[in-house]
Order: sequence, then C-alpha cells, then structure tokens
Amino acid sequence: MPDNNESYDVVVIGSGLLGQICALLCGKYNLKTLLLSQNFINEKVINDASFDDEAARLLDRIGVYSKINDLINTPLFTDLVTTNSKIVQRSPVIKAKNSFPSLITFTPGDLEKKMLLSCSDDPNIDILDNFSISHFESNTNTYSLKKDNKTIKVEASYLIYTDEINDLMNKKLNIYFDDLGYSREWLIVDIFLKSGVNLENVFRQICDPIRPTSYVALSESRYRFQFQLLTGEKKEEIASISKAHDLISNWLTPNQYNIEYLSTFEFKGRCANNFQIENIFLIGKAAYQIPPYAAQSLNSGIRDAANLIWKINLIKKYKSKNKIVHSYNIERNAKIRQTIKSSIVLGQLIDSISVALQNNAPLEEAIVPEARDQAFGNKDKLSDKSNEPGIYNSLAYDIYSGQRFAKNIRDKNNTLLDVDENIGLNFAIITKDNNFHHLEDGTLRRLKELDCKFLSNIQEIHLDPNLTEALTSGDIIVRPDMKIFGVSNDNFTIDQMCQDLLNQIT
Repeated sequence: MPDNNESYDVVVIGSGLLGQICALLCGKYNLKTLLLSQNFINEKVINDASFDDEAARLLDRIGVYSKINDLINTPLFTDLVTTNSKIVQRSPVIKAKNSFPSLITFTPGDLEKKMLLSCSDDPNIDILDNFSISHFESNTNTYSLKKDNKTIKVEASYLIYTDEINDLMNKKLNIYFDDLGYSREWLIVDIFLKSGVNLENVFRQICDPIRPTSYVALSESRYRFQFQLLTGEKKEEIASISKAHDLISNWLTPNQYNIEYLSTFEFKGRCANNFQIENIFLIGKAAYQIPPYAAQSLNSGIRDAANLIWKINLIKKYKSKNKIVHSYNIERNAKIRQTIKSSIVLGQLIDSISVALQNNAPLEEAIVPEARDQAFGNKDKLSDKSNEPGIYNSLAYDIYSGQRFAKNIRDKNNTLLDVDENIGLNFAIITKDNNFHHLEDGTLRRLKELDCKFLSNIQEIHLDPNLTEALTSGDIIVRPDMKIFGVSNDNFTIDQMCQDLLNQIT
C-alpha cells in the first residue's frame, strides 16, 4: 500500500478493463502508476465484451495479448438479419492486415481478473482497492484518497479517469456532456450454456419487427443477449428472470442455460465538451457514451489511452513541452463524436428495418437517409483537403497523416520485419533508402535523444499497397501510437519534416 504523500507520474481511476489496460500501458513506458480499482459491479454501465484488431495489436505491444489467448473468442462473422433469416449485411471475421482478428469477444469478468494479475505483477504499478478521490484543489498535484474511515494523500503529475464520473466530480471539474440525440432502453442478459448445448459463434443484430434483438458469442459457453424495450414497457418489469426466459425462448429453453447477469441499460450517445481539465484527463466512459451497436466503446477507450500516454511519457522522460498533452482533446474529441454518430446511425438502421418489416415496406424505401448510407454505402465522400488536427505534419496537406502504420514491412532482402518489435513505443523514421545521412547533425542528435528508431532499406509495406506507394515518394515518420506523422516528398525533405515534428513536441 502506498505511503502518505507518495508521488506518482500517473493515477488511473478505473474499476474495469480500460483502467487496467491504461495502467499497463503506463507501466510499459516505465511511468510510476497508481491504479484505483473498484471491486464492485456498476449497474449503470455495460461491461465491454469485445475489441478489434488494433486494440489487440496494442495489447500485444504491451505484452499481455499472449496471456489472454485462452480467454478470447473470434466469432465466425458479424451480421444484420431479419427474423426470417434474410441477410441484410454479413461480414466474415478474418485476420486484418496487422495479423489480428477484426473482432474478438470475451467474458468481461474473466478477462478483467487476468488483466488485474498483470497489473499486480508490474513493478511500475501500485493498486489500491476501493479507494476513491475525496478531495483535491485545482492547480495542485495532491489528492486525498478515502476508503471507509481511512484517508491517505498522494501526489501525481497526471490523473486519468476511465470510469463514469459522478455528479460531484462533474461539478468540481466543470464538465458538461453534449446529448447527441439518441436514447434507447435495452435489456442485457448474459448466460452460460449447459454442457452439450450450442449456439452459433456469431455477433448478430436481428431486425425483429416487434423487438430489435442481438446476441453475441463471448466464448463457447457464454453469450450476451440484448433486447430493446418497447414503448410503455417498464424497466423493473422486463428485468426479471421469467421475462428473460421468455425472450430467449426463440433460441433456448430455460433448462439449457443459466442466467449470470441481467439488467436494463440506456443505449445513449453523449460526449463531454472537453476531455482535459488542467492535469486531469477523461478517457473511455468517463468522456463519452457510445451506443454499442458497432462495438466501439472499448476500442475507442484504448485508442484514447494510446493517444494520451505517449505524450505524458515525452513530458516526464524527455522534458517535452507540457502543452503537447492538449493535443489529446484536439485529436480525440472530434473522432469520438464521429464514432458515436456512426453507431447511432447503425441503431437507426436496425430500427428502420424493423419498422419496414412491420409495414411490409421495401427496406430501401423505409430506411432513413443517414441509415441508408450506413447500409448501402455512400460513394460521394469528399476530402476536405485538410490534415488531421493535432501533432501531425504541418508543412503541407498530407493524405497520409493520421493513418495507422502497418505491423509488417519487407526490406530489400525480402525479409519480413515486425514493426512493433523493431520500434517498440518510440518514434520511428522508415525509409526506402538509407537517407539518414541527409539529416543535419543537430536534427539527428535530437531524434536520438528521443530514442527515435530508424528503419532503412525498406521496399514494401506488407499487405498495404497504399503505404508502399507512399514509401516510394518519401520517408515516413511514425508516432509512438503507430499513427503516421507525415510523409516527405519533393516539396519538403525528411529533415524539414523532422524539424517540424521536433518544433511541435520539444
């Protein structure tokens, strides 16, 4: 247990998986970290049960993916179907370019226990169970932590919230949330199949004309069912074991499974006005609520952590500009709002198809315009010819800025190289030739002081022709979160682009 007034680089407030992942990422950067972990079930939120290939890639980079292989499941496909099994959309779950499955599901409690063990084993992480912040003053780094009648004080350079913030802290931090115009009540039922009982290993949304429904395979024996509440239904009446049995009866009889958890939740779209208040940061559910139709809640939180913590590391370890952490809100807030919008549109799509089925109307005519784009594709997307906001190439318009760099590349000897293993959690310059001698001595020295990695004589970005083409036109700077800072070209050299990066962060 930490002593009174012990000092930390980061305090993470999180009772679930995202808080643990955030702490582990801090630990990987050798940041001294305190995790405030709550050992209770918060019935106001849904425990996330899936992540994607990029989230899996980050877990692999911090050394925990291999530890959870026995706890994760890869559905055969995701689909959107009608009650008569007509397929509206179907996508097989395959390995992405980075070699991880595009969708991975899991039983939340099991994975959280395994992650917490990894946190306990990390020498950079201390854990306090059931402590909460009871007091702090603005513009100070001292926090009072309370559990029952015990209070201790700790110092921390940065505070990261990963759980929903209570009303008291909202007022203290002056946070308000924008309502993004969507709200539906759903019943969530997690079940455990008895021996010999099977269901399809899928992630399925069902456009039922009476009640939109979904079910997700979390493992061979565990499934999550979700049922939308109808107009006039009372939460306390539908959240009963007998009602759950009735709703699941289209697939299983009550003697084929046990109910492990059931509750109602509001699928809502909302987003905080700001993800940063002084040295306090909001990530994941602390900052926003994403309707879970596209399963992006945990993915978005992990991307938040990946975006923020490398910047904190630059400040703590390399004495970079304090203001670089302000780019976290700039880079993430707009992205999250777009993610919420896309998830809402998918929810509207499900509702629209259900209504169309009720009225025997053609699906294409019944679907609202925004949802029609989601279902059938909008071919008229136009670029606004502006770079990603934040710490990216500022010299000129760069179509590659903000793209995620590939996991594998090939050198001129046709040897396949793992980028993650070669770069770690550092900046990197990747070049087709050996162009590092073109860098000025001062630029090269400053890059080496940042532990920047240099990969030369690269001929191919494996499985990504677009980035291979970029490599033929210039040299690529990759950020620690694997986002591309920029690609040099005939208009600006790699040295000029390195200077641009260094001016932004040091």
